Amino acid sequence: MIAPFLAMIAFTGTALFATSQESWEEIRPIAEAQHEIVLLLIERKEFDKVPGAAREIFHLGFPEDQEHRLVKEAEILTNALLHHNQTRIAHQVLDDALLSVKTRGAKAKLHREKAYVYKKEGNTDEAMRQFELAVALKSDDSEP
Repeated sequence: MIAPFLAMIAFTGTALFATSQESWEEIRPIAEAQHEIVLLLIERKEFDKVPGAAREIFHLGFPEDQEHRLVKEAEILTNALLHHNQTRIAHQVLDDALLSVKTRGAKAKLHREKAYVYKKEGNTDEAMRQFELAVALKSDDSEP
């Protein structure tokens, strides 16, 4: 009785991985093209268009096993925006990214990135709060 149950779990896990992989293969080229659009908007200093264009990446529905790529995207965009002293837009991008991730590890990394933006602004109290959130999320292993 247990063997069929374990076989069903193994099959379901494989099916979920395949679906996730297929989903990622469909999402990836769109995300890559949209990434270039956002970077060009930043380069052209069309900052008002950046949050909406970045949101299109974050709303693609990255599978959980690919969320590290979404976090990396948010970090790249934040760095580019900070290079142009666009902290307000950087906060918008990071807030949108936070709404799009599910895992605690991804959320922790995005809160850490928000802390760096606040630190650059000189808002040490909020930077400290964001760093503390990042640590709390990372150290609490009770939830994914």
